[in-house]
Amino acid sequence: MNRKKRGLRLQAAAATFLLGLGGTAGCGTVHSGDTGAHASASEAVVSQADASAAVSGYDAANNRVNEAMDSAGLAGIETEPLLSADIAWMRISKELNQPVAPISDQAITVYATSGPAFPHWFLAVSSRAQGGMPFPGPTYRVFVQEAPGASYLPAYSLNVTGPVPKVAVDGAGVASAVPGPDGLLVAPDALAADILAHYQQNLAGKDKFSYSAPLDDNLSNGYNAGVKALSGRGTTLSRALSRTLPKTFALRTEDGGVLAFTSDVITDTLTPVKADGTVSLAPKSRDAAQLGKPEGATASQFTISRLETFLTYIPTTASGAKAQVIGYNEVPITVS
Repeated sequence: MNRKKRGLRLQAAAATFLLGLGGTAGCGTVHSGDTGAHASASEAVVSQADASAAVSGYDAANNRVNEAMDSAGLAGIETEPLLSADIAWMRISKELNQPVAPISDQAITVYATSGPAFPHWFLAVSSRAQGGMPFPGPTYRVFVQEAPGASYLPAYSLNVTGPVPKVAVDGAGVASAVPGPDGLLVAPDALAADILAHYQQNLAGKDKFSYSAPLDDNLSNGYNAGVKALSGRGTTLSRALSRTLPKTFALRTEDGGVLAFTSDVITDTLTPVKADGTVSLAPKSRDAAQLGKPEGATASQFTISRLETFLTYIPTTASGAKAQVIGYNEVPITVS
């Protein structure tokens, strides 16, 4: 399931905030072949041609699934965390009666990793268009092969609009996957907690993140404006990090840092300020649609789990630079 995601709505508030662009349903049906299945430490896990074919196959399957609104079919053509995100987007689209225009990719650049251990994966950077309208910036997608002979399936899809540090490649054009946090300013697995603290504790300019539109304009300002709007409606929002997800991918950049793809689940609890009060989900909102009540809903409390995905640049500690959130997407996956 893929569509342009243009707003983060704290659903009981009458406010909409710009979001990054999220993932697509689709299938990379190209297998890695002998080279990918038995790649040495210096060999790419997949050829440029096969990786590009996987991306093209993904586009075709993506459009078929979107046209049919086939949420059941997503399970066979995507992997986590994109699978859970797109199941949620499919449900929301159905409830809101919002068809998804065809999506296409051009100018695909592939960064394939190396090594014999699975999962094998590559990064595809492309220019995307939906319904003939170009996305405002390139899309960064991670395709993963879980075992020998398996298909490459999309795990992450994030659209970016600002500058991105260049991925480092060797003389053979192979990118370097980074398995651990050694030498980095922050471990990829710790990003979720640090990002939440950044905007909940108003740490802009005081912590390890430099300014970025996804973090400071979209997520931070959106969250704080939503809290204020909800408070004005007699609703308290409590947000907590529920868990970080294990599928993290990182590629070395030319300056020694990494581009890290990470995901987590946060939980929002909406409660009334007054003991005998109620809280509401706005009509036609994503939260209400995920609940199966697109006309809106009212209750004594709502609990909303949101799946977040991030593309973050993490520099080395020695560089003295700060981390920067480059791409961000969020979708409600459960509402109760």
